Amino acid sequence: MSRSHDDTTNDNCSEPSSEISGLTRQVRRLCADGYRLYDSAEYRLALRSFYQAWLIIPKPQTQHIEAGWVLTAIGDSYFRLGQYEQGAESLQSALCCPTAEQSPFVQLRLGQCLWQIGRHAEARKCLFHAYQSQGENLFATELECYRKAIEDLLPHD
Repeated sequence: MSRSHDDTTNDNCSEPSSEISGLTRQVRRLCADGYRLYDSAEYRLALRSFYQAWLIIPKPQTQHIEAGWVLTAIGDSYFRLGQYEQGAESLQSALCCPTAEQSPFVQLRLGQCLWQIGRHAEARKCLFHAYQSQGENLFATELECYRKAIEDLLPHD
């Protein structure tokens, strides 16, 4: 989930750089550390950085856009570690944050976690929502089983 894959960190959703809050700067710095570790497949270490970012977000965290970024990163890291229950929990929480509910990536990763823990009906809804938003491109680097899970819902030419 390098920054290029996570549209919840898209700078178009945040304030102009001259007006970026101190909180946003701190969260971005910690998440950047986490993304470097994530991109090196050091998912457990990446989680540490992401949780450090989570701890500096004022309560209630879900009112802050940064919380969506952090929870998505945490959920994705858990997915990579095969800890699907924790991944689903983090990603479901991310959906309660500003703009995260619009993220096809959050829907995709949540659907994948739900699929892996046997919650297939919920998983199909999330995967289909992600597909409707981004189409085939979002699924291009994912295991084929996730696309096949919604194949009967997709338009056929």
